[in-house]
Formats: sequence, structure tokens, C-alpha cells
Amino acid sequence: MIEKEALGINDYEFIYYELNSNQDALLELVKTTKFFTENFSCYLRDNYPNYYSQHMKIKFINWGHMEVVYVLDNGHKKYTLLMGQPNLEFGKIQEEYNNLRILGENNENIVIPLLYYGNPNSHREVYMTPYFYQARCISYLDDKLGIYVPEPNYHFEEFNENDKNIVEEAITAKIISLYNLNTHIGLDAFKVSSGDFILKKGFEYSRNNAGEIFDKMKVIAARNLVKTSLDNYIDLVYERLKLFNRNNINKGIDLGISKVNKKK
Repeated sequence: MIEKEALGINDYEFIYYELNSNQDALLELVKTTKFFTENFSCYLRDNYPNYYSQHMKIKFINWGHMEVVYVLDNGHKKYTLLMGQPNLEFGKIQEEYNNLRILGENNENIVIPLLYYGNPNSHREVYMTPYFYQARCISYLDDKLGIYVPEPNYHFEEFNENDKNIVEEAITAKIISLYNLNTHIGLDAFKVSSGDFILKKGFEYSRNNAGEIFDKMKVIAARNLVKTSLDNYIDLVYERLKLFNRNNINKGIDLGISKVNKKK
């Protein structure tokens, strides 16, 4: 259902479904609707009544190759729902849910999921997280780094050169900061182009340096984790962030390591 509140893409969700050759978009939409209105709704009512409301609304706001993103509004508070794409292997969403929970232990850099629910009969699974109102997703558009802004209409804004340098440094620092010196576990398979990083609305009023942007940034995806040494983890970051300016990566690594050392 298309609504006026500017929370994200104002369009029909099935247009953004990723499907196998034997799947039909409208039939998958019917499955999704039933999943939310019957299965997931009952699960919340019976297990998490504090999140449940008879009059709660679920609105499509965004999509990625792995998930379709919604906002749940129970009349008191909003939450983000991340549902697996119809063609996604069942269990992948629970895997990401678990990864985020692991990374989120004593770590404020991750948006930590609140709950997970899956129904293999409908081939649907979802996890719920806190919602950040009109957050900006960092991504690329035609090799240009910028943010997708929900209001007044969903659109892309390219970073100027100064902001681009600061954001590249902050993203690098954020990835490094997720490394756990005790377990030697960090984030793997991160993608800037897939909206893995968000900025809170209002970040533009505190973008003087990477440290300030770091504080306004959250990681919202964790497809895979990696267990390795810190030196190898740094090498992985260099490899994955090939589009970033090398100097920005170097400064981001220094900032990120300073965050890691504070957690010793």
C-alpha cells in the first residue's frame, strides 16, 4: 500500500522482489501479506505483546538483493523489519540475525536485532530491529558515493569531495571497530553498494570530521563473519574497499583500531 509519510521508497513492494524463474511476483506478494497479517502477527501477539497491536501497520520502504525492508508501526513506536527476498535460501535471515547479535555484544556500532521469526511453510523469515527515523542509506549510484534520502521524495544525493573523504574514513573505521580482540571475529562480506551502512538523520550538522560521522553511523548488515588475526582483517578491509581513497582507508584504520583498543 502506498502512503504519504516519507519513510523510504513510495512504491509497491512486489516490483522489487527478486524471484526464481518459477516464482510469480503477485503470488509472492500474497504469501508475504499472509505471512505478516497471520503468522508474524500471531507470533508477536503470543510472544512479544509489547511490540504487538491489533492496529499495527507494516509499510514497505526499501529493498536489497538479500532483503525487503519494512517499517512496523504499532501506534506507539516504529520498528524496522527485514524480510528475506522470495528467492533467498531459507535460513539466511536467521544467520544474519545471529551474526548481528554476535557483533553487537558490547558494541554500539551495530543495529542489534530485537527478534527473529521464520515460517518454512511460506518460505518467509524476518528479523526486527530498532527504527531510525528517515535514516540515510550510504551507497553508490553510477560509481558516485552518496546517500539515499527518504524525504520529501526518495532520492540520491552525491557526497561532495570533502564529505566523501570523511565518510570513507568513517566507514573504514566502523568496520575495523567491529573486530573483537578476544574472539578474533570481525565482519565479512560487507558491501558499501548494498546499503550496509546508514547515517542518522541530521548527520549533516556534525560532519566536520570522521569521528563525528563515525558516531552517527550504524552497521545494519552482517551476511558473514570471519575469524582471523587483526592483521589479516586489516588486509581484508583493504581488499574489499578498493574504490576508497587509500589515504582515507589508512586514516580509518587508525581511528578504528583506537576504538578497538578502548574495548580491551
